[in-house]
Amino acid sequence: MAVKRHDDEVLVDERLVRRLLREQFPEWADLPLTLVEPSGTDHTIFRVGDELVARFPAVEYATKQVAREARSVPFLAPQVPLELPVPVALGEPGEGYPWSWSIVRWIDGERATRDNLDLSRAAVDLAAFIRALHACDATDGPAPGQSTSLRGMPLSVWDGRLEPWIAKLDGVPGMRDAVAAFEEGRAAPTWDRPPVWLHGDLTGNLITRAGRLVGAIDSGYAVGDPACDLMPGWTLFRGADRRRFFAEVGLDEATILRSRAWAIAPALIGWSYYRDVPHLFENARRAIEGALAVS
Repeated sequence: MAVKRHDDEVLVDERLVRRLLREQFPEWADLPLTLVEPSGTDHTIFRVGDELVARFPAVEYATKQVAREARSVPFLAPQVPLELPVPVALGEPGEGYPWSWSIVRWIDGERATRDNLDLSRAAVDLAAFIRALHACDATDGPAPGQSTSLRGMPLSVWDGRLEPWIAKLDGVPGMRDAVAAFEEGRAAPTWDRPPVWLHGDLTGNLITRAGRLVGAIDSGYAVGDPACDLMPGWTLFRGADRRRFFAEVGLDEATILRSRAWAIAPALIGWSYYRDVPHLFENARRAIEGALAVS
């Protein structure tokens, strides 16, 4: 079973997944099940056989993502140069599990990190994905909100949310600099162009094979301010690769500053909130470290 991440989390184990499959998708019920770890922040994920993934919202705010992915991913997948996990089935509540869930295509590879990527090539490839995503027709696209963890909205959504968490970090080295960097992004001009499609959480959700980016997973997608899609510029790239990434994406300096603030804001919360979940705490630490790195 995955490490518990939230006090109100609904826990999902292999026995529950097997029962749900037998009840709703018996054609897949006897395939091997493997818990995918490390987990993200709001879903519990099991690989089903070699080609499928079962995704279960762990907290209520993540439940809207199931329907959004079912609508958005099939529309976007043919238009972008990285693989997306196309949904193949939608599950219903059952066996004590309270929400809808999904089965999507497995993308072969591993989570992309600074250690397993050709970073100079990845900077170009990721920028091409972002440009293609932003070019998709955003007419009637879904608005950002809780299902995107606020990403895609103006940075003003953090007003009043961060202060209690920042207070918990008094005396932690580097936090004053992190807060100052967030405030710089918060003060940057807002997005004043039409909203565009955005993934919202590319950091930690990129897939690599043989050192090259091949996929982007786990997103509710939305149309809004694309600054959040530039977060890997701070969390994944450094130096010349960072500069190349931002240049290839081709967005303005204000958007780059806002992207830095988006990398920092959830990390300021995660530093305390995920203190007892080591891999998620490490994600917060790395985000702040990257956002403050000068090269």
